[in-house]
Amino acid sequence: MTDAQVSPASDQPSKEELEKQFKEWSQQQFVAISKFCLSKGYRITRLDQSKCQSLPSVLGLWYAKTDDKKVDLWVISGDFPTDLANAGVAKDARDAIRYFSMAWHLQAAKLEDGVAEGRIELADEETQSKFAQQLTNRAQSLYEIYNSEKLWTGTGLTIHK
Repeated sequence: MTDAQVSPASDQPSKEELEKQFKEWSQQQFVAISKFCLSKGYRITRLDQSKCQSLPSVLGLWYAKTDDKKVDLWVISGDFPTDLANAGVAKDARDAIRYFSMAWHLQAAKLEDGVAEGRIELADEETQSKFAQQLTNRAQSLYEIYNSEKLWTGTGLTIHK
């Protein structure tokens, strides 16, 4: 009997491989968000894992403690633009996702208004319009994540209306 007959080939990664991939992705994201926050004047000292949520390798939402004891941050990363907000804007990860969605919708609208009024903040009108559309698309995707009960089942996070 050959090895192939004893253990059938599978396209599915093992639990250990998935855990390794998640750990590597999380480490890469931590480096990325640390650099981003530092560029904004915040040095991350640690993450509060109990408040973080992720959909590897799509979305990471991190609750970061900074060296300024008065400032905690929500930081978003992954396939979404890396961004940060003061932790006071949301009580949990789900609300933070909704916050980023709304903030990006507003930012995209401001960019679109700028194009319509002839005020160009980015390199040119086409770049600004494309960025505004990308931001709108990402904001809509975030809202879908926020609004999906299926994704949040088992996390203990519910929508408070």
